[in-house]
Amino acid sequence: MSRILTFCCALLLLLWFVLQGTSWFGEHDDKDNSERWRFEKDWWHRFHSMSFARNSSFAALPRHIRTSIESLLYSPPHSPPDEFHHTIDGMYQGNWHAAALQPIANRTLPADYERPSNGSAGRLEMSLTSTESAEAWVRLVSGYVQLQSADVSIVLGLQGLYWRSNGTAVLYGVPEITAQTTVDVVRAMPSKQAFDHAKKVYDEALGGHLLSYTLPEDAYQGCSYQMYMRFDPSRESSPIELQTRLAMVSPQCNVRLSTDQKATGVTASGYRLKSSHYFRTVLALLLVQTILLVHQMRSTPTHAAMSMVSYPTLIMQIVLDSYVFVVHLIGCMTYGGIYLAFAVVGMLVYMVSMAFQMKYLIAVWHVQCPESADALSSSGRRGLLGIYLRFYAVLIPGVYIIYAFIDHRSRLSQWLMGILLAAVYSYWIPQIWHNARRGIARRLRPDYVIGTSAVRLAFPAYFFACPKNIAFIQPTWLIWILITYSLGQAAVLVLQRVLGARFFIPQSMRPDDYDYCAALPPADEESSIGLDQSTVRHSRECPICMTPVHSLQPAEPASEHAVTPCNHIFHKQCLVQWMEIKLECPICRASLPPV
Repeated sequence: MSRILTFCCALLLLLWFVLQGTSWFGEHDDKDNSERWRFEKDWWHRFHSMSFARNSSFAALPRHIRTSIESLLYSPPHSPPDEFHHTIDGMYQGNWHAAALQPIANRTLPADYERPSNGSAGRLEMSLTSTESAEAWVRLVSGYVQLQSADVSIVLGLQGLYWRSNGTAVLYGVPEITAQTTVDVVRAMPSKQAFDHAKKVYDEALGGHLLSYTLPEDAYQGCSYQMYMRFDPSRESSPIELQTRLAMVSPQCNVRLSTDQKATGVTASGYRLKSSHYFRTVLALLLVQTILLVHQMRSTPTHAAMSMVSYPTLIMQIVLDSYVFVVHLIGCMTYGGIYLAFAVVGMLVYMVSMAFQMKYLIAVWHVQCPESADALSSSGRRGLLGIYLRFYAVLIPGVYIIYAFIDHRSRLSQWLMGILLAAVYSYWIPQIWHNARRGIARRLRPDYVIGTSAVRLAFPAYFFACPKNIAFIQPTWLIWILITYSLGQAAVLVLQRVLGARFFIPQSMRPDDYDYCAALPPADEESSIGLDQSTVRHSRECPICMTPVHSLQPAEPASEHAVTPCNHIFHKQCLVQWMEIKLECPICRASLPPV
C-alpha cells in the first residue's frame, strides 16, 4: 500500500512540473515572439532604406580592388545569356593565394578570428545550391566554402545571387548565417543597378519573413568575406562540369583571396552520377573480396591448416576495414551531396568485415590459442579482453588522425595520415613472419593474397591518385610508394609458396629443418633386448593405422617411416595425413614441426 501511495505522489509531482514547464515555456515563447516582431520591423525598415550611395560595402573597397573585381565580372568576351549554366549547384575545388587588401599594418583581431596570412596559399572546396527567384534570370544561392592551408582551416556559410544572364555571382561568406547576412549580400553588389536589383529580388523572395532571426552579436564571430564569381559558358566545358574564377575580399580582416587558376567543379547531377558510379564500383570490389575470403576459409578447414594462418594479419585487416568504415562515416557528415553513397558503402564494408573476416579470425584464434578458446574460463576472458584492448588501442588514435586529416589538412595531419596508412597496410608482414618461423607457406591461396591486396588498395588509390575523386582530395605521388609497399608484401607471400618460406633468409641464418625420415640408430633396436615379443611388436606398429612399420632396420632405406622429435614412430603417409588435422603428436600431444 505504501509503495502505491509513493508512486501516485511521484506521478502527481511529475505532472505538476510538466504543467508548470509548459506555462514557463509559453511565457518564454510569448516574450520571444514580441522581441522577434520588434526585430523584424526594425530590420525591414533598415533594409528598405538602404541605398548604394550610402550603404555600399563594395564602394568602400580600395580603388584598385574595385577595378580588378569589375574586370573579373564584366570583362569581355561576352556570351549570349542562353550559353551560361542554368544553375550553379555543385561541388568545386581549386587553389587560392592570399594577399593584404591594403598595405597597412595588420590590425589587431580577436584571438578566435582565423585569417590567411599575407602570401600564404592553400586549397578551396565549395558547395553551392540555388533556388529560383521571382526573376527568371536570377537564382538565390546558398552553400559553404572551406579554405585550407598549412596554418588555417576556415569554413564559411555562403549566401548570395547568381545572374544567369551573364554568368556572374555575388556571395557573402560568414562563419554563421544571420539576419544581417542578407543585408550584407545586397551591400556587396558591385553597381547601383545590381544593388537595386538584389534588393528587389530579396524583397520578393522573403515575402515579409526573414530567413534567420539570429542577431550578428549572438552568432559565431570571425572574418566575413565578399565573394565575386564569374562562370564560364557551358559550351566551354562539358554539361556536368563547372569552371569559375573568383575573388574574395575581407575589409574587416584586410585579406584578399584569389584563385591561381579557374576553380573547377561538377554539377549536382554530375556529382550524384559520380557517387552512383562509386557505389557500384565499391559494391563489385566488396563482392570480389567476399568471394576470395570464402574460398580461403574453405581451403583451411582443419586445425592444422588454420594454424598456418597468422591471426595478427586478420586483426590488422579488420582494423583496416574499420578505418574504411570510419572514413565513409565522416564523409557522410563532410560531403552532404554523397551522404547516401558513403553511408551505404561504409555499412557494407562493416558488414563484410564483421560477418566473414571476424568469423575467420575467431576460428583461427581458437586453434592457435586453445587455452583461451573457452570464453567462459578466466584465461578465455583475459584473451578476449586482450584482443579487444589491442583493437581499440589501435583504432581510436587512427580515427582521430583520419578526422584531423579530413577536417584540417595541415602538414602534421598529412604526415600522420601517411604513417597510419603505412602501418595498416603492413598487414601481410605478420603472415610472412609466421610462414618463415613455421617453415611452410602453402595455406594462403595466391588469388586470395593478390586479390585482397588489390581490393584494399583500391580505396587509397582512388582518393590519393585520381585527380577527380569524389572527395576532392588532391593527388600525391606518395600513394605509389604505398601501392608498391603493399603489393611487394603480396609478392613475397607468393614467392614463399614457390621458393620456400625462408627463401629471403640467408642460408647461414636459417634454422635447421627437422628430418622426419632419418634412420633409427642401432641403439633403438638394441633397446628392445630383454623385452617379450608382444612389446617389441607393439613398439613397431604405427599408432595411427595399427599396422607394422617395416623401415626400422638401419640398413634399409628410411622412406616409409617417420620419427617425431619425441621419438615416436609412424608411417610417413599416416603422419602427414594426421598433421593435416593437427600439428601435434598423436601419442603424447607434443607440438610437431611441419613436414
